[in-house]
Amino acid sequence: MTARPDRVVVVGGGLAGHTAAVTLRSNGFQGRLTLITQESAEPYDRPPLSKELLSGTTGRPTLSPGLHGLNVQLRTQTVAVGLAPGEILTTAGKIPFDAAVLAPGLTARQLPSGPGAPQARVLRTLDDALALRAELTADRSVLIVGAGLIGAEVATAAAAAGCQVTVVSPEFGPALPVVPDSVLDQIRGWYDECGIELMTGVRALETTSAGVLLSDSSVRPADLVLAAVGGSPATSWLDGSRVDLDAGGFITADQYLRTSLPGVYAAGDAVTWRSSRYGCDLHLEHWHHAAESAQVAARNILGATESYDPLPYFWSHQLGHSLHYLGRHDRTDTAETRTDTRSGVSVTWTRDGRPTAVLAIDAPHLVRRARSAIDTSHRAENSVVQ
Repeated sequence: MTARPDRVVVVGGGLAGHTAAVTLRSNGFQGRLTLITQESAEPYDRPPLSKELLSGTTGRPTLSPGLHGLNVQLRTQTVAVGLAPGEILTTAGKIPFDAAVLAPGLTARQLPSGPGAPQARVLRTLDDALALRAELTADRSVLIVGAGLIGAEVATAAAAAGCQVTVVSPEFGPALPVVPDSVLDQIRGWYDECGIELMTGVRALETTSAGVLLSDSSVRPADLVLAAVGGSPATSWLDGSRVDLDAGGFITADQYLRTSLPGVYAAGDAVTWRSSRYGCDLHLEHWHHAAESAQVAARNILGATESYDPLPYFWSHQLGHSLHYLGRHDRTDTAETRTDTRSGVSVTWTRDGRPTAVLAIDAPHLVRRARSAIDTSHRAENSVVQ
């Protein structure tokens, strides 16, 4: 853009939306700044929803600084329903803009429900977490569909609350492809240590009046069912607009996070962008990506030409242990597992002798130590990872 905009609208009340607004102000934007969120609260931090908030060790999560002190017009309980050049269409009317950041995030996928059966719970919002916490009481049977990060974190909180917990998943792994069996066996052992039943190799088909119907035709009873099966981009409101979406409904952007509509950028969980580092389109759904992509989008709105090209990174605290992962590996990479009673367990993946990714269990320092080598390796190789 040749000139700074006078009016910027941010769509999305998560970390990405909050970070975009804060970054705009911290980089000198003095114009009219509006943030739209369909929730009733100011943007808040989501990782504690499945960890500290469920366990009762923290109250409502917040993000600092508050938006009111930054002269941001916060439009809560407002849903974006359409996008035209120069204006966002919402349930509260049209909001004009010179530039916009689209950070709508994801909506939780639901488990199908049979006739007369209750829907499974989901965990995506603060209201979801508060309602779920109230139901995690001693001796209740809880069935969690999905053994990814959210499923494992909720299982941790439910077991600590004294619930009888079962986790059902067709496959098992810490949200990563091709983790060595020795590491998976170790993680499975954590479930046993916490008294959680882990059922793998079977799919949950739908909730029924008697429980959950599984793919082996059995019905598993439960007082509470949680669907932790990922999310879908909250982008249906962009259908028919000039913003391109990919086959999965994600907003497509270039390396500068620009969408196909001039002046409109995208950030957070609902965007797929072109990575120069990997030579392909990437999509991430983790905390650091939400914050970093929003910062880049906001600075580029104000005239920068900053390429967004991070090393993928995520962490999880579950079942009394921590997982940290950095980089991106594929099925052709060579994995080396190291176990040290003092340093924890790590898996390092390499390709042609160069490190591509590292997974550290109870050893976050190993990820910090590997960052420089992985960063240099990927930039030098500039390879396509399938």
